[in-house]
Amino acid sequence: MAAAHQAQAGRLAELWHRLAGQHVALGCSCTMSGISVTLEDFERDIADFLLAESQRLGQQRVAAFLESPGPLSGQPQAVRATLARLQAGEADDEVSDWLLTRLTRTIESYAALHGPAPEAPLLGGSSAWRKGYRS
Repeated sequence: MAAAHQAQAGRLAELWHRLAGQHVALGCSCTMSGISVTLEDFERDIADFLLAESQRLGQQRVAAFLESPGPLSGQPQAVRATLARLQAGEADDEVSDWLLTRLTRTIESYAALHGPAPEAPLLGGSSAWRKGYRS
C-alpha cells in the first residue's frame, strides 16, 4: 500500500504545484470584497484544519507526523512539505491513508472551484489561460 500512497501524494503535490504556479505566473489571486486570498493562505488553513481534525479525532500519530518538522505556524508551505514527506514514504500506511483521504478531497475540490482545467497551459498569457479555465 505504501507505493500507492506515495503515488497519490505525488499526484496531489503536482496538482497543488500546478495551481500555485498558475496563480503566481499570472499574478492572480482570488478576491472577495477587496480582500486578496492567495494559495498560501489556503495552504495554512488546510494544514491547521488537518492538525485540529487529527487532534479532535484522537489521531495522535497523524498530529505528531504533521508537527514533527516543528509547529505548523513555523512551517512555510506546510501542505507541500507534508505531501513531499508522504511521497518520500516517511509515514506509515495508517497515517498516509488518513492524510491522503482528506488532502485528496481538499485539493481536488480547490482545483475544481478555482483551478484551470487539467489541459490548460501553465504559461501563455491571459488568452491561453481563459481558454483553459474551467467554466
